[in-house]
Amino acid sequence: MSYQEDFDAWKGQIESLPSDQVKLPNQPIDDFVASTETLAVEANEDREALAAAGMDVTLIDELPTLSGALRHCQALWMSEYRARVEAQKEWQEQSPMAYEVKNDLLHQFSFAYRKDDNILKKVMRIREGASHADMVQDLVELAVLGEKYPQPLTAINFDLNRLQEARTLSHAMSELLAAANGSAGDSSSYKQLRDRAYTLLVAKASTVREYGRFVFWKDEAKRARYYNP
Repeated sequence: MSYQEDFDAWKGQIESLPSDQVKLPNQPIDDFVASTETLAVEANEDREALAAAGMDVTLIDELPTLSGALRHCQALWMSEYRARVEAQKEWQEQSPMAYEVKNDLLHQFSFAYRKDDNILKKVMRIREGASHADMVQDLVELAVLGEKYPQPLTAINFDLNRLQEARTLSHAMSELLAAANGSAGDSSSYKQLRDRAYTLLVAKASTVREYGRFVFWKDEAKRARYYNP
Protein backbone atom coordinates (compact mmCIF):
# COMPACT_ATOMS: atom_id res chain seq x y z
CA MET A 1 0.00 0.00 0.00
CA SER A 2 1.05 3.58 -0.62
CA TYR A 3 1.18 6.15 2.16
CA GLN A 4 -1.94 7.73 0.64
CA GLU A 5 -3.76 4.40 0.85
CA ASP A 6 -2.55 3.96 4.42
CA PHE A 7 -3.94 7.37 5.27
CA ASP A 8 -7.25 6.63 3.55
CA ALA A 9 -7.57 3.48 5.65
CA TRP A 10 -7.00 5.39 8.89
CA LYS A 11 -8.58 8.72 7.93
CA GLY A 12 -11.78 8.21 9.91
CA GLN A 13 -10.03 7.31 13.14
CA ILE A 14 -7.45 10.05 12.75
CA GLU A 15 -10.02 12.77 12.15
CA SER A 16 -12.36 11.59 14.91
CA LEU A 17 -9.75 11.61 17.67
CA PRO A 18 -10.92 14.17 20.27
CA SER A 19 -8.79 17.30 20.45
CA ASP A 20 -8.26 16.93 24.19
CA GLN A 21 -6.50 13.61 23.60
CA VAL A 22 -4.04 14.88 21.00
CA LYS A 23 -0.36 14.80 21.93
CA LEU A 24 2.33 16.91 20.32
CA PRO A 25 5.38 15.08 18.95
CA ASN A 26 8.37 15.14 21.29
CA GLN A 27 10.78 13.71 18.72
CA PRO A 28 11.40 13.96 14.97
CA ILE A 29 8.56 12.24 13.12
CA ASP A 30 10.88 10.43 10.71
CA ASP A 31 12.84 8.91 13.60
CA PHE A 32 9.71 7.91 15.47
CA VAL A 33 8.10 6.27 12.45
CA ALA A 34 11.27 4.39 11.57
CA SER A 35 11.55 3.01 15.12
CA THR A 36 7.88 2.00 15.06
CA GLU A 37 8.26 0.20 11.75
CA THR A 38 11.21 -1.69 13.24
CA LEU A 39 9.10 -2.48 16.30
CA ALA A 40 6.41 -3.98 14.07
CA VAL A 41 8.91 -6.37 12.47
CA GLU A 42 10.43 -7.44 15.80
CA ALA A 43 7.08 -7.77 17.57
CA ASN A 44 5.80 -9.94 14.76
CA GLU A 45 8.64 -12.35 15.46
CA ASP A 46 7.43 -12.51 19.07
CA ARG A 47 3.77 -12.67 18.08
CA GLU A 48 2.91 -15.89 19.90
CA ALA A 49 4.63 -14.87 23.14
CA LEU A 50 2.88 -11.50 23.15
CA ALA A 51 -0.48 -13.08 22.40
CA ALA A 52 0.04 -15.55 25.26
CA ALA A 53 0.39 -12.58 27.62
CA GLY A 54 -3.02 -11.29 26.52
CA MET A 55 -1.98 -8.65 23.97
CA ASP A 56 -4.27 -8.09 21.00
CA VAL A 57 -1.82 -8.94 18.23
CA THR A 58 -3.78 -6.96 15.66
CA LEU A 59 -1.86 -4.04 17.14
CA ILE A 60 1.26 -5.41 15.46
CA ASP A 61 -0.48 -5.47 12.08
CA GLU A 62 -1.73 -1.93 12.54
CA LEU A 63 1.68 -0.40 13.18
CA PRO A 64 2.97 -0.44 9.55
CA THR A 65 -0.17 1.06 7.98
CA LEU A 66 -0.64 3.67 10.70
CA SER A 67 3.06 4.53 10.32
CA GLY A 68 2.41 5.08 6.60
CA ALA A 69 -0.58 7.27 7.40
CA LEU A 70 1.57 9.36 9.72
CA ARG A 71 4.26 9.70 7.04
CA HIS A 72 1.57 10.95 4.65
CA CYS A 73 0.27 13.52 7.15
CA GLN A 74 3.79 14.69 7.93
CA ALA A 75 4.53 15.16 4.21
CA LEU A 76 1.39 17.29 3.78
CA TRP A 77 2.25 19.45 6.77
CA MET A 78 5.88 19.89 5.71
CA SER A 79 4.81 20.83 2.19
CA GLU A 80 2.50 23.51 3.55
CA TYR A 81 5.09 24.72 6.02
CA ARG A 82 7.86 24.99 3.43
CA ALA A 83 5.54 26.80 1.00
CA ARG A 84 4.74 29.35 3.69
CA VAL A 85 8.40 29.85 4.53
CA GLU A 86 9.20 30.36 0.83
CA ALA A 87 6.32 32.84 0.49
CA GLN A 88 7.57 34.75 3.53
CA LYS A 89 10.99 34.99 1.95
CA GLU A 90 9.47 36.18 -1.32
CA TRP A 91 7.36 38.74 0.53
CA GLN A 92 10.47 40.13 2.22
CA GLU A 93 12.08 40.49 -1.19
CA GLN A 94 9.13 42.05 -3.04
CA SER A 95 7.24 44.08 -0.45
CA PRO A 96 9.75 46.99 -0.29
CA MET A 97 9.09 47.63 -3.98
CA ALA A 98 5.32 47.54 -3.42
CA TYR A 99 5.59 49.98 -0.53
CA GLU A 100 7.71 52.26 -2.71
CA VAL A 101 5.03 52.21 -5.44
CA LYS A 102 2.34 53.02 -2.90
CA ASN A 103 4.33 55.89 -1.39
CA ASP A 104 5.14 57.32 -4.82
CA LEU A 105 1.47 57.19 -5.84
CA LEU A 106 0.47 58.93 -2.64
CA HIS A 107 3.04 61.63 -3.34
CA GLN A 108 1.77 62.11 -6.91
CA PHE A 109 -1.89 62.08 -5.88
CA SER A 110 -1.38 64.51 -3.01
CA PHE A 111 0.07 67.05 -5.40
CA ALA A 112 -2.34 66.42 -8.27
CA TYR A 113 -5.42 66.79 -6.06
CA ARG A 114 -4.05 69.52 -3.79
CA LYS A 115 -6.69 72.02 -4.94
CA ASP A 116 -9.66 69.68 -4.46
CA ASP A 117 -10.34 69.22 -0.75
CA ASN A 118 -12.89 66.45 -1.30
CA ILE A 119 -10.54 64.24 -3.32
CA LEU A 120 -7.56 65.16 -1.15
CA LYS A 121 -9.43 63.88 1.90
CA LYS A 122 -9.86 60.55 0.13
CA VAL A 123 -6.11 60.45 -0.49
CA MET A 124 -5.46 61.21 3.16
CA ARG A 125 -7.76 58.38 4.26
CA ILE A 126 -5.91 55.98 1.99
CA ARG A 127 -2.67 57.13 3.59
CA GLU A 128 -3.89 55.91 7.00
CA GLY A 129 -2.87 52.48 8.22
CA ALA A 130 0.56 50.91 8.12
CA SER A 131 -0.01 47.15 7.98
CA HIS A 132 0.86 44.92 5.05
CA ALA A 133 -2.85 44.38 4.41
CA ASP A 134 -3.33 48.18 4.33
CA MET A 135 -0.62 48.50 1.70
CA VAL A 136 -2.26 45.88 -0.51
CA GLN A 137 -5.65 47.57 -0.19
CA ASP A 138 -4.19 51.06 -0.66
CA LEU A 139 -2.77 50.15 -4.06
CA VAL A 140 -6.14 49.15 -5.47
CA GLU A 141 -7.93 52.11 -3.86
CA LEU A 142 -5.43 54.52 -5.38
CA ALA A 143 -6.01 52.89 -8.77
CA VAL A 144 -9.79 53.30 -8.42
CA LEU A 145 -9.44 56.92 -7.30
CA GLY A 146 -7.08 57.78 -10.14
CA GLU A 147 -9.36 56.17 -12.72
CA LYS A 148 -12.30 58.16 -11.40
CA TYR A 149 -10.50 61.51 -11.44
CA PRO A 150 -7.83 61.29 -14.17
CA GLN A 151 -7.66 64.93 -15.29
CA PRO A 152 -5.60 66.32 -12.38
CA LEU A 153 -3.18 63.44 -12.83
CA THR A 154 -2.69 63.98 -16.54
CA ALA A 155 -2.13 67.67 -15.77
CA ILE A 156 1.07 66.75 -13.93
CA ASN A 157 2.08 64.28 -16.66
CA PHE A 158 1.27 61.25 -14.54
CA ASP A 159 1.27 58.04 -16.60
CA LEU A 160 -2.26 56.62 -16.22
CA ASN A 161 -0.96 53.18 -17.15
CA ARG A 162 0.48 53.08 -13.66
CA LEU A 163 -3.05 52.77 -12.28
CA GLN A 164 -3.55 49.37 -13.89
CA GLU A 165 -0.07 48.40 -12.79
CA ALA A 166 -1.06 49.27 -9.23
CA ARG A 167 -4.12 47.02 -9.52
CA THR A 168 -2.02 44.16 -10.81
CA LEU A 169 0.58 44.66 -8.10
CA SER A 170 -2.12 44.75 -5.42
CA HIS A 171 -3.52 41.44 -6.61
CA ALA A 172 -0.10 39.78 -6.76
CA MET A 173 0.92 41.04 -3.33
CA SER A 174 -2.44 39.99 -1.88
CA GLU A 175 -1.88 36.40 -3.00
CA LEU A 176 1.70 36.45 -1.74
CA LEU A 177 0.65 37.85 1.65
CA ALA A 178 -2.01 35.17 2.02
CA ALA A 179 0.55 32.47 1.24
CA ALA A 180 3.08 34.01 3.63
CA ASN A 181 0.56 34.11 6.45
CA GLY A 182 -0.72 30.66 5.55
CA SER A 183 -2.11 28.34 8.19
CA ALA A 184 0.38 28.77 10.93
CA GLY A 185 0.97 26.36 13.78
CA ASP A 186 -2.03 24.77 15.41
CA SER A 187 -4.46 26.42 12.98
CA SER A 188 -3.17 24.25 10.13
CA SER A 189 -5.51 21.39 9.30
CA TYR A 190 -2.53 19.40 8.03
CA LYS A 191 -0.66 19.84 11.31
CA GLN A 192 -3.75 18.80 13.25
CA LEU A 193 -4.01 15.63 11.15
CA ARG A 194 -0.31 14.94 11.72
CA ASP A 195 -0.65 15.36 15.48
CA ARG A 196 -3.71 13.09 15.59
CA ALA A 197 -2.01 10.38 13.57
CA TYR A 198 1.03 10.65 15.81
CA THR A 199 -1.12 10.32 18.92
CA LEU A 200 -2.80 7.17 17.62
CA LEU A 201 0.50 5.59 16.65
CA VAL A 202 2.15 6.48 19.97
CA ALA A 203 -0.67 4.79 21.85
CA LYS A 204 -0.49 1.57 19.84
CA ALA A 205 3.30 1.40 19.82
CA SER A 206 3.42 2.09 23.56
CA THR A 207 1.07 -0.82 24.24
CA VAL A 208 3.21 -3.19 22.19
CA ARG A 209 6.37 -1.98 23.94
CA GLU A 210 4.72 -2.34 27.34
CA TYR A 211 3.79 -5.96 26.70
CA GLY A 212 7.19 -6.70 25.23
CA ARG A 213 9.00 -5.49 28.34
CA PHE A 214 6.61 -7.52 30.48
CA VAL A 215 6.99 -10.75 28.51
CA PHE A 216 10.76 -10.60 28.09
CA TRP A 217 11.65 -9.25 31.50
CA LYS A 218 14.26 -11.99 31.94
CA ASP A 219 15.66 -11.72 28.40
CA GLU A 220 17.77 -8.57 28.35
CA ALA A 221 18.44 -8.65 24.60
CA LYS A 222 14.79 -9.05 23.65
CA ARG A 223 13.56 -6.67 26.33
CA ALA A 224 15.81 -3.97 24.88
CA ARG A 225 13.77 -4.09 21.65
CA TYR A 226 10.74 -2.79 23.48
CA TYR A 227 12.17 0.27 25.14
CA ASN A 228 11.14 3.64 23.76
CA PRO A 229 13.71 5.02 21.30
